[in-house]
Amino acid sequence: MTLPPKPLTHLWRLARAALWPLLLPLASCSSNAQVPSDAVVVGLLLPFTGNTAATAMNFERAALYAADRINQGGGIQGHPLYIVSRDTHSDLTRSRAAVEALIDAGATVVVGPESPEIAAAIAPLLADAEVAFLSPLVGAANDAAVDCTHPWFRLAPSARSLGEALAKQLSAEGVGSAGVLYAAGAYNEALRDAVTARFTALGGTITLKSKLDPSAQSYSDAITQALSAEVDAVVLATSPRTGALVVNEFEALRRSPPHWFLSPLLKTELLVQNVAPAALEGAIGVAPKIYDKSDAFPSAFRERWQGDEPLEGAYFYYDALGVLALALENATRAADGRFEIRGLEASILRAAAPPGEAIGWNDIELGLERSRAGDSVYYSGLTGPMLLQSCGPRKLGATSTWQVHEGGIVGLD
Repeated sequence: MTLPPKPLTHLWRLARAALWPLLLPLASCSSNAQVPSDAVVVGLLLPFTGNTAATAMNFERAALYAADRINQGGGIQGHPLYIVSRDTHSDLTRSRAAVEALIDAGATVVVGPESPEIAAAIAPLLADAEVAFLSPLVGAANDAAVDCTHPWFRLAPSARSLGEALAKQLSAEGVGSAGVLYAAGAYNEALRDAVTARFTALGGTITLKSKLDPSAQSYSDAITQALSAEVDAVVLATSPRTGALVVNEFEALRRSPPHWFLSPLLKTELLVQNVAPAALEGAIGVAPKIYDKSDAFPSAFRERWQGDEPLEGAYFYYDALGVLALALENATRAADGRFEIRGLEASILRAAAPPGEAIGWNDIELGLERSRAGDSVYYSGLTGPMLLQSCGPRKLGATSTWQVHEGGIVGLD
């Protein structure tokens, strides 16, 4: 539904109250915008082209809204926070080029991207440039085997945690045997292994594990293998594009669809809207959990963006900027404007955990004020307590369960 335009008096009050901090983040959407020399730059890496463009824009708006709040609170150490956004084009080569552009723009931290494969590919570039890396929705593959050579903070649960949660759903639904169709990559492979180990421990059997080529135009071979294995259910861990192709081909080759169990990246209307009607009805998935279920954040987001609703991932992008604000405020900034990487890492860890006063998503300005006054504060946002480990993963990242019902996605928690 399209909302009516906001009254001009309202827009004037909004502009008069906070014109410079609102215009500053908005300018960051332009690749040609001039970054102010005194700004603290945060890079944002998202897939702004292709089928995921609307989702990426929604996540960017969450980051920009948080930047509004930060700048209304006086910025970072008296300097404006400036977001520079770049497009991954969902491509490894172009993502590396985008990261290099963010580094050249002076980014202190890079936030994003949405692809585990792209995240793994760009991590060495950021490490070499001593730029911190924060992934709102891409968790570690396995928390027990995290590379600690460079700070790469992740706000979502690990693939292992999510895979174990998905296995419990298989068991709870009475599934006896299942197949796993997954795309290549450490994240999806860790999820596959976690589902297999946990489901087997719960008495189930994984009779098929088939790797999917993300560039393929057909997955009939993998589907034929699954049909031959006569599985009760299929776990699908891949991108929405590949997932839609797999589901539609299954629908064409099998009279009744299997019981689908879906990975976090498939929690998107993009998947549901691009499969045959009812092909995914009853499908169950897992995803990172959001703790704040009130209408306060959606209402504020709609107010900021003329009626746009925040997607679930937007909560994590807002929280990423929230914890970064307190961390950057308390980190040491060199004369050239840069932050020493290990000092920033320590500051991020302090900003994400007690002791001190908990600062919520709607109190960023207050948190910055208290921090400047010498008070001890930490960020606890929309997605719950942050509590990051020194190597990057979130200690208490919880999972939630969702289902496809009547052509839409509904939460089951």
